[in-house]
Amino acid sequence: MQPFRSYSGLLVGFIVFGIVIWLAHRVHGELNDPGFAQTVLIAVSGWAGGWLIGFLVAPNTSNELKNLSQATSTITAFVAGFIMAKIEPSFTPIFEDGQLMNEPIYGIRVLIFIICFVVAAINMYVFREFNERY
Repeated sequence: MQPFRSYSGLLVGFIVFGIVIWLAHRVHGELNDPGFAQTVLIAVSGWAGGWLIGFLVAPNTSNELKNLSQATSTITAFVAGFIMAKIEPSFTPIFEDGQLMNEPIYGIRVLIFIICFVVAAINMYVFREFNERY
């Protein structure tokens, strides 16, 4: 019964991803914004990041736990050093002159990223936890 739950959880995750992409398409049509491909890319990157985090927090074996802890340390160091230094200049144009408030697509893209990230992380965690035990 438990493997069925993990597979059904994955199915629900893919359904949620499809709904998010459909809603993004509708929003882009209503806002007359041609950046739908960028929004899909943001959604996919959120999905991939969520799967990675879900994979890292749910190791199946002790050997995998050891390897993943090393990978997690490396990824954390990379994110803390290089990415954080590069992110701030990228966000400056978004926040200047009230552009974030004047263009709702930025907020929509952030929400799409967060939704995809969280759903994918939960899916991967549940899938690995339930398939490990049963």
